[in-house]
Amino acid sequence: MEDSCWEDVWMKKIFECQNEISTLDPHSYYVYEYKNAEISYWPYIAKWLYEDSINHEIENCLDIGCGYGTLALYCKKLFHCNLFCTDFIDSCISRTLINKYNFFFHVNNIELDSVPWAKPFDRIIFTEVLEHLNFNPVPTLQKIYNLLTEKGCLYLSTPDASSWGKVTKYFSEVKEIPDPNKNVPVINDHIYLFNKDELLDIIDKSGFKVKRLECAPGIMGRHHYNLALTK
Repeated sequence: MEDSCWEDVWMKKIFECQNEISTLDPHSYYVYEYKNAEISYWPYIAKWLYEDSINHEIENCLDIGCGYGTLALYCKKLFHCNLFCTDFIDSCISRTLINKYNFFFHVNNIELDSVPWAKPFDRIIFTEVLEHLNFNPVPTLQKIYNLLTEKGCLYLSTPDASSWGKVTKYFSEVKEIPDPNKNVPVINDHIYLFNKDELLDIIDKSGFKVKRLECAPGIMGRHHYNLALTK
């Protein structure tokens, strides 16, 4: 199949998911702003997931930081799998969406809390979350590594600091970011944006291997890394 045909198929499925979410007691920010931008953050991941649905049997999928639920719904429709999702808050994802598709949803801080389900996951989605982590990302990525099946895959997207610019409000260098600590107040913000070298370094320290890496267009010329990571 030609690449353009592949693109037509997966993009159509993403748009179908977005349109459905927009009808199910959606968050107004999703309807009027976010849904038009989000596809530019992780297009390669959406395409890779579509390829997965053709080539693999997926039983359990986990979306960490599921936000409004677009990729969670997309995975549910592609794989017909058990769909588990978490987020730091519950005000984004539609409760109607959760109930309609029997998502297993929990409010959860992946840095500080235990994952609510003792399952190995075939696919884990971790899009637009890394930059929000308050602490050294390596322990959290190692936690995610241990949640994957031996042939599982983590799909990660995050803004490229080289095009977005460094965030120095909290930390000026990766080495300044502390390890997870439950006694420290959690901040909901872009805490640190990684350049390519920093990103590959924390991935390597976490034990992952990079299977795929692409730079997505983002918005206004501010790109996002899309990665497929394996054990």
